[in-house]
Amino acid sequence: MDKKTHVIKKTKLYWANLHEVNQYSEKYQVNCTNLSKDDEKVLKGMGVPVKDGKESGKPEMGMYIVAKANRPVMVVDSMKNTVTDASKIGNGTIANVSINAYDYDHPTGGKGTGCGLQAVQVVELVEYSKTGMFEEVEGGYTNKEAAEATEASPF
Repeated sequence: MDKKTHVIKKTKLYWANLHEVNQYSEKYQVNCTNLSKDDEKVLKGMGVPVKDGKESGKPEMGMYIVAKANRPVMVVDSMKNTVTDASKIGNGTIANVSINAYDYDHPTGGKGTGCGLQAVQVVELVEYSKTGMFEEVEGGYTNKEAAEATEASPF
């Protein structure tokens, strides 16, 4: 198969490792989720393995792919300005993602089609936060040392 490219429009990103390599795959990667029926059809036609979130215990992801790259990828905002801190890209960010499909020979035998990550255009940023899944709870436990340090901060 010749190299084929496609831009997935307005996909919801999960687990974006665009600022550093993923510790397991040792590649830059991102999950492109909730694919439209059109994107799903095009990707399958290119031979890209499309996964079903329901089958993998992740129903919120819908139909999805994992795109990977061996080198840092270009990340831009909606106006095509370079995003200098891709670590801010959190789960739920909406983006356009350029991918390419390529054939490979598997080291243990057989062949496959990979999904290469080319570039990401952030359309709607959901900023990553280590505690973003929580809300403040009035009257709950407060780490007094951290609260005092915050109060003493000049900011």
